[in-house]
Amino acid sequence: MRRLWPLLLLLPACELHCGPKAGPLPTFDANHAYDLILAYEKLGPKPVGSEALARAMTWIRQELETSGAKVLVQEVKVRPPVGPEVMARNVIGQFDPDKKERVLLSAHYDTRPFADEERDPKKQKQAVPGVNDGGSGTALLLGLARALKHSRPNVGVDLLFLDAEDAGLPHQAGSYCLGTQAWAKNPVPAGYRARFGINFDMVGRIGATFPIEGHSGARAASVVAKVHAAAQALDLSDYFPRQSAPFIIDDHVYLMDGLGIPVMDIIHLTPEGRFPPEWHTLQDTSEFISRDVLKAVGQTTLRVLWNE
Repeated sequence: MRRLWPLLLLLPACELHCGPKAGPLPTFDANHAYDLILAYEKLGPKPVGSEALARAMTWIRQELETSGAKVLVQEVKVRPPVGPEVMARNVIGQFDPDKKERVLLSAHYDTRPFADEERDPKKQKQAVPGVNDGGSGTALLLGLARALKHSRPNVGVDLLFLDAEDAGLPHQAGSYCLGTQAWAKNPVPAGYRARFGINFDMVGRIGATFPIEGHSGARAASVVAKVHAAAQALDLSDYFPRQSAPFIIDDHVYLMDGLGIPVMDIIHLTPEGRFPPEWHTLQDTSEFISRDVLKAVGQTTLRVLWNE
């Protein structure tokens, strides 16, 4: 038998001890993501507990399964500040669920049950389409799932679609993100841990930029640095200005509180710290969605994953 050990000593240590190498960095398909936006919009407004939201959940499951993810669903009863107790459903799509080191990517898929930012009082009781506020994060996660179908990073990736985010009332912070609060206290799968997380909210609007949201800068600076480094490497830094923005109560706050991991909120805010003008109105439709913005956020996220 030939003695091979002297040859092995010449190999880099990583060749002997490291796990499987990551696949090639995939390209985020903005056209596919835009098609997902249109499919989401076609289902109509999706308040928590609605039939339209149930159809959206089924659609999300099918898209995840087609992309090769292991799909889990958590059902929890929540009580919005307006209306009766309803069943909320959080959907989790896991890639490489056996990998210990993981990254959590999240977005809510429900829409606001009332258009309280409409100027016409007659319109304020109508449910909003939520194509940017709900649909863009959903489409982004599903677009990432498609990218992960054929190529994976070194870490496991979990896509978390959160329910009952947008039924809250102004000045009642705890009335928002009800599905997230439930999942963060009792995550599915049980004992869930991740290195860090990124939450996506309103990530498709024409002209959108994503400054450093307050809680993200204060509690997830390491994740902000990862995103900025990835964007710079892709020449996409203009989408992620290094300027501070107001503190926003969003899903990431409850994920950080419950899991004890840093979670950045990538959320569209104007230079003045305001949400886009269609926010919580009947005008939140695909008319204002940009393929370029979806592409920038999606490709930057993939680069973050592949840097791990």
